[in-house]
Amino acid sequence: MATNSVPSDLPLQDKVAIVTGASRGIGRAIALHLASLGAKVVINYYCKKELADLVAAQINSSPTSASTPRAVSVQADVADPTQVKSLFDTAEQVFHSDVHILVNSAGIANPKKPKPTIANTSVEDFDRIFG
Repeated sequence: MATNSVPSDLPLQDKVAIVTGASRGIGRAIALHLASLGAKVVINYYCKKELADLVAAQINSSPTSASTPRAVSVQADVADPTQVKSLFDTAEQVFHSDVHILVNSAGIANPKKPKPTIANTSVEDFDRIFG
């Protein structure tokens, strides 16, 4: 028998997750899934604020977010250690909790190349991206 009630025993209930690169693609899907399991989610983005805000709004409009927002978008360049620290500090301040989950889904490419691919990535850029 189907019911419309919201489950109270979600496996990630009140855990705090940061998902880098969460404004679109795989990061977005991961953020939405973590939220569906009860996590409070920080939607990290580098330059697509409007997309990150849409993901946060989608999570915050769910029944599990009725009384309290469960997602926030936060800009940070994950290649900059100072900004990464600020990302964690913001997550802890917003949700009044330590961060329990980190998903690294941010990706970078060389914007100087018209169609950046792994095949045309220099060894130096490859090491910077994946190193």
